[in-house]
Amino acid sequence: MLGGVALLLAAGVVGGGCTEEKHAAVETPLPKVEVVPATEGYIDEAATAIGELKPFNEVALVARVEGFLKKRNFEEGQLVRAGQLLYEIEPEIYEAKVKAAEGAVEKARAAKQNADGDYDRQKQLIGDDATSKRAFDNASAAKMEADAALKSTEAELALAKQNLSYTKIFAPFDGRISLSKFSEGNLVNQSSGTLASVVSVDPMRAEFVITEPDLLRLQQFRKGDKSIPPLRIRLLRQDGSEYPHQGKISYWDNRVNPTTGTFRIQAVFPNPGQDLVPGMFVKISIAPETPRKTLLIPLQAIMNDQAGEYVYVVDPSGTVVRRDIRVSFRNRRLAVVAEGLNPGEQVITSGTQKVRPGAKAVPVVDQALLGEIPLTPEAAVAETTPEKAPEKAPENEKK
Repeated sequence: MLGGVALLLAAGVVGGGCTEEKHAAVETPLPKVEVVPATEGYIDEAATAIGELKPFNEVALVARVEGFLKKRNFEEGQLVRAGQLLYEIEPEIYEAKVKAAEGAVEKARAAKQNADGDYDRQKQLIGDDATSKRAFDNASAAKMEADAALKSTEAELALAKQNLSYTKIFAPFDGRISLSKFSEGNLVNQSSGTLASVVSVDPMRAEFVITEPDLLRLQQFRKGDKSIPPLRIRLLRQDGSEYPHQGKISYWDNRVNPTTGTFRIQAVFPNPGQDLVPGMFVKISIAPETPRKTLLIPLQAIMNDQAGEYVYVVDPSGTVVRRDIRVSFRNRRLAVVAEGLNPGEQVITSGTQKVRPGAKAVPVVDQALLGEIPLTPEAAVAETTPEKAPEKAPENEKK
């Protein structure tokens, strides 16, 4: 009986040993993680800002003399040309003043001629001791009075002619005119305010502000001692489409606003088709003239903690390693790594929850993400070019 029990125990021990050997033989597979190698590519380091369109030139037309509006020579809201006659104020009273001033000038000239002749005679006589010093002094004073009177009347004539010219109001430049606040027959003067306004339509200005960090980054692209870096200015309209003409910097402020920490810029855009209208709000993209080559990784690979930004890298031995990095720029998909990574290092983009630093992992390159990294300047610019919004949604989308 005791022998049988011993046999059974021995069998149990042998069987248990086999089970332990089987469990030891089964190894847990290493986790697979998706990676993208840190790649030297190109990125459009653009800053964006909301801007307001303003006319390059704008003028308020006012009456500089008083009178009744005789004629209005334009269609409201239409284009006008530089030098085009817009308003006529009744000129008769100012024409009369010009004639009166011309008469006064002629009279003063005659008086001056008489005074000059008398002065010349007295000057000759006093040289021959044939006249008194008093008579010569009187002739000299009369000559000066005549000279002054002529200058005064000539000035009055010039003023009268100037006032007469103000009875006609011309367009100072090509542009579009507003509604007229006064119709023909109304009495207007300097206190009447604006009769109408003219705004230029081509080119058009866009005024906007950028943040101080964006300013510092853009200044890195200055060439030589130029204060304004060569920049590429693009305009995006409210429907998301990009305006086909690029702008040029027309105003670069001389200081940062200490209250808001922003920097004011104005850009000029050609507007041959008059698609841009003053008062529009637009999005401005301001970027270096040429995208530069930098070390890029997908934005989704970046993690944060109290120490800052970091990524997980799978080294050549298959070990997961933490890399603390410094990002100098990022867009909606990519980040520029200024410090902490070397080209070609396998950065984990998906599966970080499966691993920890020091653990082993199997890296699998995400070809789709890798293919999204622009490898040429042209590809970088094209990536930030928005598609034009569809004019009409398909029928199935409406439903």
